[in-house]
Amino acid sequence: MGRRARARALGGTDAKPTNASARSAALPPVKQRLDPVRRALAAYLGAALVLAILTLAGILLLGGTLGPFITLAITMVGAGLVHRAATARLAGAHLTDEDRMIQTMSGGMLVLCVVLAATGAVVATLA
Repeated sequence: MGRRARARALGGTDAKPTNASARSAALPPVKQRLDPVRRALAAYLGAALVLAILTLAGILLLGGTLGPFITLAITMVGAGLVHRAATARLAGAHLTDEDRMIQTMSGGMLVLCVVLAATGAVVATLA
């Protein structure tokens, strides 16, 4: 229930604010850009997710004897490049707890990609 609806329910008037400060307070907030640290972390998480999708696609689509090993090699190189680029961009930056959580999630996603690709290569070797 809004301010005007409460005023009507209580028997008040439905007068609109007349001063400029009250009108400007009703305007929606302006979208603000992310700071460079958050943008770097968003790019890190996005790249980790893209690498995860590529790893799953490589495991499912590349067949034959060398398919899983090609997927493993591409995943390891990609994870290394993404981690190196993110580490370089975040060097010396002051990270909040939320930033560290996003960084940990991104690093964990990269580790899971490599483990999944390695598991696929081992299973393909044994099968």
